[in-house]
Amino acid sequence: MRRRSLLLFGCMVAMGAAFTSCTKGEDLFDSGAYEANQRSEYATNFEKKYGTIKPDQSWDFATMTPISYLPSTSAGTRAGGTRAGAALQTTSTMSVGKDVVDWMHDNMKAGTNNSQLGSPFISKTNQTSFTIVPFYQGKASYFWELWMNVGGEDIHIWTKNQNVVYKTSANGDWQTVDDNGIPANAIQIQAPSYTFEADPNQNMYFYLKVWTGGKDAHDSGATHTRISSLDKMMLALDDLEKSVNSITVPQGDELTVIGCEDKSTNGSDNDFEDLVFLMYGPPVIHIEEKEIRETKRYMMEDLGTTDDFDFNDVVIDLSIVYRKKLTFNEANMLINEEEISGSRHQEAIVRAAGGTINFTVKIGTNTITTWTKVPTYAATDMVNTGWGAPINYNAELAKFNIINDDWDPAANNIVVEVEDKGATGGVKTITFPKQGTAPMMIAVDPDQYLWMSERTSVPSSWWY
Repeated sequence: MRRRSLLLFGCMVAMGAAFTSCTKGEDLFDSGAYEANQRSEYATNFEKKYGTIKPDQSWDFATMTPISYLPSTSAGTRAGGTRAGAALQTTSTMSVGKDVVDWMHDNMKAGTNNSQLGSPFISKTNQTSFTIVPFYQGKASYFWELWMNVGGEDIHIWTKNQNVVYKTSANGDWQTVDDNGIPANAIQIQAPSYTFEADPNQNMYFYLKVWTGGKDAHDSGATHTRISSLDKMMLALDDLEKSVNSITVPQGDELTVIGCEDKSTNGSDNDFEDLVFLMYGPPVIHIEEKEIRETKRYMMEDLGTTDDFDFNDVVIDLSIVYRKKLTFNEANMLINEEEISGSRHQEAIVRAAGGTINFTVKIGTNTITTWTKVPTYAATDMVNTGWGAPINYNAELAKFNIINDDWDPAANNIVVEVEDKGATGGVKTITFPKQGTAPMMIAVDPDQYLWMSERTSVPSSWWY
């Protein structure tokens, strides 16, 4: 009798649980129907937020543009890691005279190929501090920011037009530089100097973030291009250093003047006068090889809720990676780049793991490479999504090679299996969306799309 009573009690408890679940709109006995309902709610909420989805709308925005890095600093730093360099903006300014303006207008004319006037370079920190001064701008409608990478850490230096002024007569007023650049009749320029401290012996290179749509595009959060000193888009201008006398640096420091191109290698005019800045402190050295990465960033929603569009529940970068050997001639000009045999492989870096649900990433078709949030992190941890700590966009939560290079960038053969945190006990499978459907996964360029903090929806400009 006791056994029968226990069975009856168990059945009553199960019935009660079922009725309780039904009152919440869940179906314990049909996890497929429950998941379909979630997906339907998500699609409805997505269109409420962003508008009707066009039938041909694709969710693959990635260009897979090759980006160069230093081999030792290619993938950034782990979440919570220490910085290799910290910016310290100074209140001082540097003044340069008419000889600099004249040299620029005589030797680096806008629209002229000036690539023979300098050589590609990188630098290395070898003392406690170094100083950077952006002191000259050519005429350009594009908008940019100057950044550097020190020991794998990306650091913002300066934004176009910021705090650069000039005079056209001794008694004239200071005028702020604008998109027309420094005029030929300028007789003096004052520019801000930025001093940085960094650990010694850190590799360092520079790049521009460029918005071709101008400042309005920058302010609206539009995408940008990345133009790097590693891709011969910045040159050390040796003759400018030797030909002018109004640039002075502290005794014992080595001076390097760098001319920048604000267009990508495709369609560039190679005039290298769009931005010119100087650096004093560390010497310029040449690298013997560089690493190239062609990357797609996959950003995902896990259906934990149906009205959340921050796309930070899973953020993972998949890359085709290879190295190139660089050869310079006796004049320090780069004359050849050649891919190093056997260096090509595929790699994955997990950047963020939001939500409060365990998930497993599966990459490939024939040979599946997997990574699961647990046990490296707790399922309930919202890692590197701005919850309780600032987002580190260079973070490596996990880094691993893709087995047999089985990722197909064209097919987007990546799947995320998400454990249901509800009572269904099921597993939801997130795949790359078909055109015209509400996306729970998107593909983007890593330098152009940064994931949102918790519960902050991505802007409409991402989609339409």
